[in-house]
Amino acid sequence: MKRRRFLKLTTGLSLLPVLPAVATEAGARYLSAHADGDGNHYISGFDATGLQQFRIGLPGRGHAIAVSPDGRQAAAVARRPGQYLLIIELSSGRLLYRRESRTDRHFYGHGIFSPDGRWFYTAENDFANAKGAIGVRDVRQGYRQVDEYPAYGVGPHELGLLSDGTTLVVANGGIRTHPDSGRAKLNLADMRPSLTYINARSGALLEQRFLADGLHKNSIRHLAVTPDDRVCIAMQYQGRRTRQPPLVGIHGRGEAIRLLAAPADVQKRMRNYCGGVCIDSSGTVFAVSSPRGGLATFWHADGGDYLGQVDIVDGCGVAAGGEPGQFILSSGQGGVYVYRIGGKEFQPLPLIQASGCRWDNHLVRI
Repeated sequence: MKRRRFLKLTTGLSLLPVLPAVATEAGARYLSAHADGDGNHYISGFDATGLQQFRIGLPGRGHAIAVSPDGRQAAAVARRPGQYLLIIELSSGRLLYRRESRTDRHFYGHGIFSPDGRWFYTAENDFANAKGAIGVRDVRQGYRQVDEYPAYGVGPHELGLLSDGTTLVVANGGIRTHPDSGRAKLNLADMRPSLTYINARSGALLEQRFLADGLHKNSIRHLAVTPDDRVCIAMQYQGRRTRQPPLVGIHGRGEAIRLLAAPADVQKRMRNYCGGVCIDSSGTVFAVSSPRGGLATFWHADGGDYLGQVDIVDGCGVAAGGEPGQFILSSGQGGVYVYRIGGKEFQPLPLIQASGCRWDNHLVRI
């Protein structure tokens, strides 16, 4: 969709009502990690009305969930410094496998399947050597680890794949940690985040982009890839609170990272922290959640235009809805909502509001 046509479309959306969730999302399903009021951790699957389809207990707090290309399995990767990987059969909610990282590694909460579903890649911490690693697991062998690549940076977090199916893009956050120090950040003075492209078949470095020296504390944490291989990134600034650097960017191979700034009042409200990024169903716009600031912002993936924001208390999880410009947003306070760019209000998923779930960082659509 051309940029001019899309901007015309989004202008018109402000005149439309927010459609009921059931009508717009019939047949869709969603997954997210969450906690209950007693501090127990789970993964739940629910449908477009908010009806829970299954719930599986976790050995610790969850983070992101990856869905296999055929939609049959989901992989839940432990949040740093956890070491578990759980594989779930989505038709039944049954636990198929539990795998662990190497004893001298831990996960960073994210993983991704190859397009053919044969391989599963995980972002990991080689904490003994203070560097990042990408674990390679063979799905046919029950997710047994068969290889490992360097991440070419410290603190790899979210992973993506370009449309060729073999170029892996890594958000290297740049923050060194060690499980003996809990979640402490050990190198803020000299951290160096990067956006890194790796050949998923060989582990060879293809391209690497860094931020300007003055932004070396802007940790690149999350990313999403458009159908035409624009990489949308969301960052978390580790410097002084009095600064409000850009937290959103876009990148295309062979270019410099382009940083995007929201209007000054919105930029300040983001509180130097973005929690997730998601492309819409049209592949032309993306949403970025800022849970500490209680809002989500919307951007054009090609031109970088700022398209607006919506308030959502402790809103971090974001998934694409079924229509252009539509997103599903989850809150740590328990709500899950449908929102369309230009709309005036949320449409809550009606059945999920009474579940007592405190939704975690990420939400994924099957």
